[in-house]
Amino acid sequence: MSLALCAALSFSGLAMAQEPPGRPDVEPDWLRLPTRSQLMAVFPIKALDKGVGGEATIGCKVSLQGALFDCVVLSEDPADMGFGQAAIALTPQFLMTPAMKDGRPVVGGVRIPISFKGLGTPTGSHLPGGHNLMTRRFMGQPLWADAPSHAQTAAAYPEKAAAEGIGGSATIRCALNEYGRLRACTTLSETPRGYGFAKAARTLSERFVLAPAPDDVELRGIETQYMVTFAPEMLDSGRRVIGQPKWTQLPSAGAVVDGYPAEARIQGISGARVVMNCDVGTGGTVQDCEVTSEEPAEFGFGQAALALAPHFRLSVWTEQGLPTIGGRVTLPIRYELPPEAAPAETKQGQP
Repeated sequence: MSLALCAALSFSGLAMAQEPPGRPDVEPDWLRLPTRSQLMAVFPIKALDKGVGGEATIGCKVSLQGALFDCVVLSEDPADMGFGQAAIALTPQFLMTPAMKDGRPVVGGVRIPISFKGLGTPTGSHLPGGHNLMTRRFMGQPLWADAPSHAQTAAAYPEKAAAEGIGGSATIRCALNEYGRLRACTTLSETPRGYGFAKAARTLSERFVLAPAPDDVELRGIETQYMVTFAPEMLDSGRRVIGQPKWTQLPSAGAVVDGYPAEARIQGISGARVVMNCDVGTGGTVQDCEVTSEEPAEFGFGQAALALAPHFRLSVWTEQGLPTIGGRVTLPIRYELPPEAAPAETKQGQP
């Protein structure tokens, strides 16, 4: 039997919205650009060794808070030196005003050309941390095993900014210890200044734990970074802003097939749709789910979907610098059973 399960996420938080039809009334605009030292901090090691400069163009979405996410490399020159991934690693250093449509912020899109030329002689002496930046996977958007929860992030919100309803963000650079925890953290950027966003972001550093690295990678001393976005909406406990997490684990085909309701198979039901609301728990697990809709309703697809919940896992921190733990997600699941997989007796007498 073959079986397809299609799952998509929507979010009860207010940080993200679907792109509106047509172009926005106001396009995203720049608030913060990377500095020369930040460009040098992500300079590709291969190009560094050869003394070669380059350039890349990336395409990104812009969140309601002005952070870049879902970035992809559109072009790079030279093509084999790593400038595309270096540009992706640089994205936490950008900040924009969001696109606007009908007077409200919406998700927008941008193309960003980035030049790694004219920065001076590209040698290791320009790179803070030197050989510690050899492991590129820890720069830009590292994969976290654990991160601050929504409640912990909201609790760190600077008092002055909270009192004035001001939002902001900060990017923090840290060294890793051998257990994937952060130490020796310093501020890379902060917007706006004067409200304590960098200090607040640094207080959260002890909550981040890097996902396990390959056995041959020595974590001690490797540098990484994280961005924290403080959105005023998160101060309201009923509006858990969690951004747009990504899947880190989905149910296997075997788990889906094994859970397909027996009565639905017997009756030749070839498809169904279930929508669940779930909390995001420690490690990005999906828990305390409830079925909000089930079509058709009489064959047990809702219970089958609930049984799949332990097989889902989300990223614990988003590219927009927002937490997911403690958030609430809406999980639509569509079951599809190909006609050839239906029991033979249900096909008899069909034209």
